[in-house]
Amino acid sequence: MIRFEGVGFAHPEGPRLFEGLDARFPEGRVSAVAGPNGTGKSTLLRLAAGLLTPAEGCARVSGLDMGRAHPLDRAKRAAYVPQKSLLPSDWPVGDAVALGDFPHQERPPAPRPLAVRLAEARAAFALEPLWDRPVASLSGGEAQRVVLARALVQDAPALLLDEPASHLDLRRQVLLHHALERLAAEGRAVLLATHDVNLPRLWGFDLFLLDRRGRLRPFPPSEPEQRRLLEEVYETPLVPTPLGGVTCWFPDVEAGRVPAPPRQIRP
Repeated sequence: MIRFEGVGFAHPEGPRLFEGLDARFPEGRVSAVAGPNGTGKSTLLRLAAGLLTPAEGCARVSGLDMGRAHPLDRAKRAAYVPQKSLLPSDWPVGDAVALGDFPHQERPPAPRPLAVRLAEARAAFALEPLWDRPVASLSGGEAQRVVLARALVQDAPALLLDEPASHLDLRRQVLLHHALERLAAEGRAVLLATHDVNLPRLWGFDLFLLDRRGRLRPFPPSEPEQRRLLEEVYETPLVPTPLGGVTCWFPDVEAGRVPAPPRQIRP
């Protein structure tokens, strides 16, 4: 369980992002948080990971107050993947993925052998062809899969993922969402930040919108309510498109478009 209990937070010299935030993200579910730039999606994940400490309240993972816990204890509770991750460029991919075992170097050891976790991560993110290549030779999308695999090796009960699909091609986005679905089914709590309001719902994930007042708004069931909430939060007109039993939403590209001036034909 990932919980925010009365959380208040503001960055130094920045706006107040959260005031008395209460939220729960349970085990066995993938929860996606979407919203405009600057509303605090990344900050929310960093609070949950214990990398930021709330001014008021606390963020807990499996009951542990993350903002006040030892880094190794935090890493055993939650695997965090930021938007930009550093990898040792001269290491082979397999060794970089194995870094996910670092929190378990001190006792108690991980419940499952490292070899088992490495095999699962390699398969989940299709890393077999890359396993012996140096990290420096990878594309941005390939490096992102390595970082996700490293988080999987960490074997924590919670995953905190900041825009995990941002560098992935369409096929790898599908693989990622299948992997998240499977991890939640195994009992993990998965919380991710995203700019895509459609893909999470096509997989049946729980969607929340974070508005500019720091409120987490559950995505409503009816199409009229969805339109009202989306257009309020994003301040742009949208059009619905049914797909796979879900109403997907896309920007209305015709709204506000300025017509091109007529071409003048010279005599």
